[in-house]
Amino acid sequence: MHPDLHRKLAQSWLLIIVLLVAALFWLLPRSQINSSVLALLPQQQTAEVPQAFSDGFTQRLDRQLMWLVSPPPGAGVQPADDWLRQLQTLPELTQVAGPMDAQRQQEWGAFFFKHRNALLDDETRQRLKSGAEAQSQWILGQVYSAFSGVSGKELANDPLLLVRASQMAQQQNSAGMALDHGWLMARDNQGRNWYLLHGELKASSYDITSAKHTVAALSAAKDAFEARWPGAKVLERGTIFYSNYASQQAEHDLSTMGAASVLGVFALILLMFRSVLPLLLSLLSVAIGALSGTVFTLWIFGEIHVMTLVLSTSIVGISADYTLYFLTERRVHGEVNSPLESLKKLFPALSVALLTTVAAYLMLLIAPFPGLQQLAVFAAAGLSAACITVMCWYPYLSTRLPVGPTPGLAIIMRWLLAWRSRKAVRFGLPLLVLVLVVTGISRLKINDDIADLQSLPADLQQQEQHIAALTGQTNDQKWLLVYGDSAEQTLQRLEALRPKLAQAKEKGVIDGFRAISLPSQAQQQRDLSLLRQRAPQIVTQLQQAGVTVAPPDLSAQKVEVPQWLNSVVSEGWRLLWLTLPDGRSATLIPVNGVHDSAAMAVLAASTPGAGWIDRKTEFSSLFSQYRVYLTYLLALAVAVIAAVYLWRFRLPHGLICLLPTLLSLGMGIAALGFSGHNLNLFSLLALILVLGIGINYTLFFTNPRGTPTTSMFAIFMAVVTTLLTFGMLVFSSTQAISSFGIVLSAGILTAFLLSPLTLPAKKRGRKK
Repeated sequence: MHPDLHRKLAQSWLLIIVLLVAALFWLLPRSQINSSVLALLPQQQTAEVPQAFSDGFTQRLDRQLMWLVSPPPGAGVQPADDWLRQLQTLPELTQVAGPMDAQRQQEWGAFFFKHRNALLDDETRQRLKSGAEAQSQWILGQVYSAFSGVSGKELANDPLLLVRASQMAQQQNSAGMALDHGWLMARDNQGRNWYLLHGELKASSYDITSAKHTVAALSAAKDAFEARWPGAKVLERGTIFYSNYASQQAEHDLSTMGAASVLGVFALILLMFRSVLPLLLSLLSVAIGALSGTVFTLWIFGEIHVMTLVLSTSIVGISADYTLYFLTERRVHGEVNSPLESLKKLFPALSVALLTTVAAYLMLLIAPFPGLQQLAVFAAAGLSAACITVMCWYPYLSTRLPVGPTPGLAIIMRWLLAWRSRKAVRFGLPLLVLVLVVTGISRLKINDDIADLQSLPADLQQQEQHIAALTGQTNDQKWLLVYGDSAEQTLQRLEALRPKLAQAKEKGVIDGFRAISLPSQAQQQRDLSLLRQRAPQIVTQLQQAGVTVAPPDLSAQKVEVPQWLNSVVSEGWRLLWLTLPDGRSATLIPVNGVHDSAAMAVLAASTPGAGWIDRKTEFSSLFSQYRVYLTYLLALAVAVIAAVYLWRFRLPHGLICLLPTLLSLGMGIAALGFSGHNLNLFSLLALILVLGIGINYTLFFTNPRGTPTTSMFAIFMAVVTTLLTFGMLVFSSTQAISSFGIVLSAGILTAFLLSPLTLPAKKRGRKK
């Protein structure tokens, strides 16, 4: 390359960097840093359910919090009242509620009495359908029961005892919980009372910053409460506790390991080069890479996620590789070659290495994870900028670099000589790796279950099990969703689905379900007609049995959805109803103890306007689909690489050059089998990077203008810096991140160990 042309390129690159800095200052005020964990997850595409309903219910339910408080023995409900007041003072919470006071109980009874003809429960409806005698016998059973306490006033005001029947139905829906001083209360096997409270977050449970502060505030409140009431216990449930644990754990792991890996890379550079200049130049290329990655991510996505920033530390080692390869060449051959001659010598290997790594990262764009898509753009732009910086500027900036022999030259020469002269190394090492690959893969298991990607803390799991045992309500996020163009259509579809759900429960497909009990207008009209038909006969039969009652008031008492939502009777049920601005409505039916998710999907499909939502199964299915997709994509990439090698090096050397690539991919997977991890989508995403990064070592050795010793030292520095960044992920307590690190570390280390295999026979062992 002509010096004048290169100087113009260097000046042009300086201008581009200035423009990138200006773009950063322009983009920052117009963009945001996203801290929502939900933004890292794939977008749910439930074909049977309109996205507006799915998103609306998900966002609403993810803000919900629930507590069960057990006072010390003999303390009564006072500790529960104290905990309620403490929660109500927290600014992060809203709509915190506990007991139903006397006034609200009266309002509840008054609403049911006023609309008793419209709010029939299922059991009363079935009794009336079977004939007047069934209802009259039930009324007589209540009147003459020593425990029911039916008063003459109640019988005079409500001769058919419709309000009482509704109250009893509500109690059956409370999953064995009873009222105690207005509190919903459950009693465990040890005889302890547990009082129920619920509330809502003001911010999303997935907002990392607010979730951290909220959980800390709740934890402090809990400690203060238990200090005031020794022996009291508090159980808590909410998405925020899980999302906060996952985000804080991942952020801590990655930031800690990121800092350690960056320090390790820079310490290695200082140790090997014994000069501050390589460190400063590495910092410069990393900084420009970070600038470029940030600008392009903000420009394309309009935001950048905090996890993208944390994960971007993983590219530090790769971006430093380009600097180290050039500086190694200058250190060894600086006295013989000019800087531009060194660049000309390394340009083919550097450019192809950059293209393969960037291509590997850009393949992450097909993953359904927004966080990984941002990382792909960040890495592609950042690595490109770092490599271009080396090519444009470092021939000028490295003029003061000390010149001397390759550090560790004797070790490098012995290693290369072993590849040339020792069959045990040249044939034995690849065969050993092949045996390990076959053995490891034979132990491998495929598991796409999303639950296995994140280990939850034991205390949260124990609390969840305890709450489920007390309330009968699990937190497995499996729901039926019924929707319609209007509230009336939605309620009618719910009524059509309810018998099918009852049948599914009888067959053992599910253990139970909760659905709102508001009848549709059509059902209310049918109930009123049924009451008017049966009431005279019921009154006659009661009088014949010696119970004198007046004819009941059978006037129309219509209840519509807005009226029901604004009343006290919908407390605890409002979460399960959603109306969009255009009038479309939906209701959610939480389902407990699902033993056959596929059968529930079939059940939903059999009812118009119904959909089955099983978030865990949906994510696991999505992971499985993308894992298969990535497998084919990897196979295609390997086929393309094989074709390129065969075209460039011909047989048999082209196949020999392919061996390190194939064995490094195999070793990455085999390492999962040896470590007890499962193969999943994250493993294949790591394999993409093994392919894109590991192939660089082959390219460095096959560079016809390079020398084996220089290439070996550059590759050694590259692999150590890469292992320092990605290898640290192995120690993450998050299983998905740990398995990602295992695949990368094993694959890249294998690619490094086998890279001399690609040397042409005449080059093995040559000193220069």
